[in-house]
Amino acid sequence: MKTRKLLAAAACLMLASAASCSKNEESAEKASEANTTAATAQNAGSIVFHAEGDITDADLDSISQILSERTADEIPDIGLEFSEDYDAKTVTMTFDKENAPKDNIDVFAEKACEKRLLEFRKGEKPDDEVILTNDDVEKAENVIITEPDVIMRDYVSIQFNAHGTEVFADVTSELAGTDTPLSIWFDGELLLAPMVRSAIIDGNCTISGDFDTTAAAELAKKIDSAPLPYEVSVKEINY
Repeated sequence: MKTRKLLAAAACLMLASAASCSKNEESAEKASEANTTAATAQNAGSIVFHAEGDITDADLDSISQILSERTADEIPDIGLEFSEDYDAKTVTMTFDKENAPKDNIDVFAEKACEKRLLEFRKGEKPDDEVILTNDDVEKAENVIITEPDVIMRDYVSIQFNAHGTEVFADVTSELAGTDTPLSIWFDGELLLAPMVRSAIIDGNCTISGDFDTTAAAELAKKIDSAPLPYEVSVKEINY
């Protein structure tokens, strides 16, 4: 009997020891997770954007998507994520401060709320007829073309969608060979006002001008940008 009791006592001690080890391991894991969470929180920053006006949940989702695309394009690889507060009409962008210098965040926050509304006008006055917008552009990019004089020049290539192709064909047919330019505006600012040499009916055009590769790329980027058809402001920046 004494032997059995001793064995039972030993078993109890072993079980108690195992339970103690398990609790210690669990505590260590929780402590590690807490430290990781604290470190992550310390390295995380955020920008809170606020949407103005009568914004629906779908509108806020669209705003979040556009802001996400702009961020990925302008300050990539910052470990970001976006979350929406439909009641407060806000979108919060969380980022890793180690990969996003404060100056970059400040500049981006200012630019992120731009509407980036693209307008093609028949003429070069701000009140001339708008014939095309961002919605009609399929793609825009800068290209380098070697001309007959063997000089490489920078151009901006624009491809329109079906509706844009149809409208562009009609307008360029009307303006070809005239003194009326087809101007391009960006958020109310005149970018350029090229003359139309001939009708363009296939929806693909190239714009020539006195610009280098950097200027051509910047122009193409503006023409290819997604508009933000809502009033959005920066509510706060946490860095």
